[in-house]
Amino acid sequence: MRKNFLRTLFIIVAIGSAVSSCVRDNFKYYGYEDQLEGYFPVDSIENGHTWTLTSECSSFVKGSVPGAAKLYILSGNPFTTTGVEILAETTTESRVSKQMTYMVPTAQSKVFAAVLDEDGNYLRLVQASTNQETINLDNTVPSGTPNTVTPQRIFYCFEADYPNPGDWDYNDVVMSITKEPTDNDEVVALKVRLDAVGYLSQIAAAVRLVGYGYDEVDITQDEASTFYREPDRQRLFIKQSDVKLKALNGDAVINLFDDAHLAMFHLASDGSVYRRYFNTIENPSSSNNGATQSPMTVTFYLNFHDAYLARSFTLAEVDPFILVQYGTAGENFWEVHTHPYKLTEILYNYYNGAAQSYNNGFSWALAIPYGKFRYPLEEQPIGMRKNSIVSGAYQESGHSFGEWMLDHAKAQDWYEYPAEGAVYAK
Repeated sequence: MRKNFLRTLFIIVAIGSAVSSCVRDNFKYYGYEDQLEGYFPVDSIENGHTWTLTSECSSFVKGSVPGAAKLYILSGNPFTTTGVEILAETTTESRVSKQMTYMVPTAQSKVFAAVLDEDGNYLRLVQASTNQETINLDNTVPSGTPNTVTPQRIFYCFEADYPNPGDWDYNDVVMSITKEPTDNDEVVALKVRLDAVGYLSQIAAAVRLVGYGYDEVDITQDEASTFYREPDRQRLFIKQSDVKLKALNGDAVINLFDDAHLAMFHLASDGSVYRRYFNTIENPSSSNNGATQSPMTVTFYLNFHDAYLARSFTLAEVDPFILVQYGTAGENFWEVHTHPYKLTEILYNYYNGAAQSYNNGFSWALAIPYGKFRYPLEEQPIGMRKNSIVSGAYQESGHSFGEWMLDHAKAQDWYEYPAEGAVYAK
């Protein structure tokens, strides 16, 4: 985001003469909530709002299907709908008996269990509710030509000014993740795509595997692609270059990149990092510091050494986060997580024991379960509903971001209704 946007000065100078002391130790909390409420684009946030748009489900699928080779849990009916996503998949035999764990958007109440043969032909397709514990496969064989299905994609959108108010366009870093099977039933692939960088300062990123200890999963990277473009360049936020890191709580962490701009683009001709608003400005030029760059995708392989663990692992168990510098010098780093993990400290103890001071209703990161999601343009609030003014990137009446902020049970599908001219045109 552009640093001259609605900037609030509530960072106080260092105590006494200790100029080099950590700036977060000198953060004054007085008036902090008022500052956030004043600059947030929605009048109020529902008390206790979780900022989550997904639910984790588990269903036992059973039945006899001669020739069965693969079992899917799908977001829709591929014979009648386009854009259907694979929420979970596994290999199977003719006697299907599988416990399937998957993540669904909270706005969705139905899924489909599909059985395919080794050639990819559909043998069964059964509709079920998202809270259905057992799915029985009947003898109905679907007819017609199915549309292509793709792995479930979750977008993660970040504001980098935490804990300060931002411009709330949630495009300072935009990345998306898919989980895909491999030829080894004990290994899954996480494909991480860096879509946009709407910030002019350095940002790092990593992904914690929630609840999976450092020694419980092996992590390797596909050598065909990498975010790590300049191995000899000094690292600032994440000092280690190892693919797998160990969190402060012992969890395994995927080391994505130390510099988002460098992860997306090579060094400039003078050897400096080319810092631009990548893919967040509609008409990029040198005058607005905008640039267009193809998204960068890197594949990481997670070896759980257990087929059941690999099959039951879902995107509900990932905690992608960014790291930003607080202040202009020194190793004063903050992590920006989605709301459920907002107060966690994975690589740094940045709260210094004062985490509850930041336990408010605001979130600087969003996880959006929609493969066609279009993030806001630079400085375009994701959704505005303030003083009876409705605007922003997601403002559709009945399906707006603001309505969801006021009541988590309403407009849960807001991300499907972008306002043209306010979101990035992919």
